Amino acid sequence: MSNQLHTHSQVFLSCSNVSRSIGQQTILKDVSFTLEEGQVYCIVGPSGSGKSSLLKIVAGIDAPDNGSVTLQNTLITQGPKMLPPELRRMNMVFQDYALWPHMKVRDIIGYGLNKIGREARTRRVDEMLSLLQITQYADRYPRELSGGQAQRVSIARAIATNPDVLLFDEPLSNLDIQLRAEMRGEFSKLFKKLNKTVLYVTHDPLEACAFADKIIVMKDGEIEQIDSPQTLFSAPNSPWIASLAGFDCKLPVENVLIDPGTNTASVSFHGRTLHAKPSAHADELSKHIWLRSAGLGFTANNEQLENCIPGRVLKSSFEGSHWRIDLDIGAEVAIPIQHPESIEIDSTVNIHMPYDHCLLINE
Repeated sequence: MSNQLHTHSQVFLSCSNVSRSIGQQTILKDVSFTLEEGQVYCIVGPSGSGKSSLLKIVAGIDAPDNGSVTLQNTLITQGPKMLPPELRRMNMVFQDYALWPHMKVRDIIGYGLNKIGREARTRRVDEMLSLLQITQYADRYPRELSGGQAQRVSIARAIATNPDVLLFDEPLSNLDIQLRAEMRGEFSKLFKKLNKTVLYVTHDPLEACAFADKIIVMKDGEIEQIDSPQTLFSAPNSPWIASLAGFDCKLPVENVLIDPGTNTASVSFHGRTLHAKPSAHADELSKHIWLRSAGLGFTANNEQLENCIPGRVLKSSFEGSHWRIDLDIGAEVAIPIQHPESIEIDSTVNIHMPYDHCLLINE
């Protein structure tokens, strides 16, 4: 493909109607999105949703059957015709680090800097070592590094050549829980410092929330929703996305009334009136509200709060930082609540369901 400039919409990176199949299996179905310069976008979805396949097409590692990819108004992929990866100003950080075992850390980071002088190259490598806090490992081989250290080297190598776009393919999935949490914070700081356009793939919505400006939710090769983390978690537009956002309990409801002026839905559950936030696609034929159990709590029986219903304790289980209290709330529905203390089995409690944690949504 010619590296000729083509005029497209004024966005930094875009995919338009990208499709990909392997044999009879459809991997991506007409996927379209646009990224703004300097923003961090996270693609979230379960295994098999197509998120890594999409990243490879953006990187030029794989070609789509149809559709296009545009970077800074330059068409870099048009169906199976594409600019090779080495001619795209993009670098990828892989899940398995992909470090050359025979090279020292310093040489791995400087590998792509062979077009600049030795002194400038040394300065740039030292800068990357300092930025990723791995200066003390400069003369080690990959086998002498921990997983977290190896991932930092992989990131330093990707950043060293100053690409226009950084691509991350589940970079934290091989790390333990504590190190993953630490690296989320590191990524948040790093992305702010770099001010680069980032496309980051993960299966963990909470990881994406740590640093994403926008989250792209994928399922079965299609994009389900693109929104800020705050909007995605407060206003998911499908039951599946609601489950990703922590809405993990479903209540059957009747007599649904939606007031567009106050953006409030009134519903009946087991003879009581509850108020919920209607999703974008909810209507008065909706049959369920979804609750975010992490946002529910208990209140005194004499406290006058909206959205309170009685419940009977079925089970109390210790989960490390809290107790999980399973509750029977009638209508053959049981819900869990996180609580700092155990509660006696068969106790009756008053459950408070804040409006922001109750979502009316169509199936």
